[in-house]
Amino acid sequence: MICYLYPEPIYLLYSNNVPSLLYYAQIPATVIALLLSFYVFWNGKKFLLNRLLFFIAGLFSLWTIATLIVWAGNDGGLMAFIWPFYSLILGFIAIFCIYFIYVFLEKKDVSYRIKTIFLVLLAPVLILATTNFNIRGFNITNCDAFDFEWLPFKIYSTSLGFLAMIWILILIIRQYQTANSNFRKQIILMGVGIELFLFSFFGMEFLATYLTKIGILPNSQLELYGLFGMVIFMIYISILMVRFKTFNVKLLATQALVWGLGALIGSQFFFIKVAVNFILTGITFIGAIIIGYFLIRSVKKEIEQKEKLAKLNTDLENVIQQRESLVHLVTHKVKSSFTRSKYIFAGILDGTFGDTNPEIKKRAAQGLESDDTGIQTVDLVLNAANLQKGAVKYEMKVMDFKEIILKTFTDKKVQAEAKGLVLESSIHDTKDDVYSVLGDAFWLKEAVNNLIDNSIKYTKVGKISVALEDGNGKVKFSVKDTGMGITDEDKKLLFTEGGRGKDSVHVNVDSTGYGLYTVRFVIEAHKGKVWAESEVDKGSTFFIELPAYAESKLS
Repeated sequence: MICYLYPEPIYLLYSNNVPSLLYYAQIPATVIALLLSFYVFWNGKKFLLNRLLFFIAGLFSLWTIATLIVWAGNDGGLMAFIWPFYSLILGFIAIFCIYFIYVFLEKKDVSYRIKTIFLVLLAPVLILATTNFNIRGFNITNCDAFDFEWLPFKIYSTSLGFLAMIWILILIIRQYQTANSNFRKQIILMGVGIELFLFSFFGMEFLATYLTKIGILPNSQLELYGLFGMVIFMIYISILMVRFKTFNVKLLATQALVWGLGALIGSQFFFIKVAVNFILTGITFIGAIIIGYFLIRSVKKEIEQKEKLAKLNTDLENVIQQRESLVHLVTHKVKSSFTRSKYIFAGILDGTFGDTNPEIKKRAAQGLESDDTGIQTVDLVLNAANLQKGAVKYEMKVMDFKEIILKTFTDKKVQAEAKGLVLESSIHDTKDDVYSVLGDAFWLKEAVNNLIDNSIKYTKVGKISVALEDGNGKVKFSVKDTGMGITDEDKKLLFTEGGRGKDSVHVNVDSTGYGLYTVRFVIEAHKGKVWAESEVDKGSTFFIELPAYAESKLS
């Protein structure tokens, strides 16, 4: 049964006797839908949402291929076989779009009750599609079946699309009201995309069928414009994949752009009638694919590097957090042990456990001193950890920095003299000399104490001098010693976490490298700076500089 009024098509799909719009509407939309949906399906087969998108794109492609065969063909028997399935495909697309949105919004499969409703809605088209209630004959002269379609059945299958639009709109509005801001953006993108697709696809199909049926249009060419809705829908799907990683698939914007460009250039082959233009389009198509391939590779490599860096940062943050937890656990346990043994040694010295001989008391005194050193070390590490993560809250008050220094100087004098060192000060203890700063008295005392203590520990012979200057809106404190000095290599480690010179442990076995690290945090929190000047075997000078608190601010 051949329609002799029409030429035989080439490869079943191509004919010069059809409008160019047919191929321009069908080919890009079909290729883009199949490529993108297959990519989604292949990279996430286990996800129902991905499978549903692929199924919808597959139904759409069946529709477009069937339309191409009917428009380009002249085999009446083949067309008569294909024609009844149009209504069936329309119904399935409408229902599965609703199913798709349910899964997208709820992140799970629908209930059996909803599936039963879907089946009831599809039952008429499933049962009647291949009966006379759908198509009652075929016009071999015009090579179509428009005059033999039962209009109520056609309206029902098309109305499923409009039902889908209303149903989906209600679902989207309901879910949007309770969703978070991030998911709301996804809902809008998905909703607009699928509603535009359904409106253009079913709307144009209905108008084309109805207007052709009543004789206003000579043919159903109007339906071809509705196919562009699928391209729009796929664009929104691509945006969701790139921005929100919807479908659990990584899609680059570059990939989507290259695929779309390739589909559009490739579709031009169906309009070319001159050999030269065919060659030029072919070169353009191949060039675009090659350039796109290398562009995608470079972008993917850059993104992989960024993701790797982000993962490393996350791992580093986790390691730091675990280290902080471990430091606090260990230091608290160690401090508890030191504290218990300290009280035992103290009890031996004060006679709590009865009379003891001088040798035992001597050893107890050494143990007590060792425990005190251990407790100080633990406190130092804990302070450094707390300062590093910003857990310390400073009580900032106006104070005389000189008083803090002189108090610390007096406390350290005994320690220096016990080691045979001279601890001297050029600071005048008079009420007229006021070195006002805004700071936390406890932590500033810790910083000053640390610098003087370090000088005592690292100076074998000689003297240690402390000084205080006031000028140019700054208060500068210095500690100068005649110790071993610091090499240029070791200077780089000063004020860093665990930073200590390679020879420092030979002079001070209790060196941890956390003392100056703590000082740096404290002084920087007070908007000041700390630094050191030194030469090997000529001693070192450490400085603390803080902003002076002017008298005018006090009034």
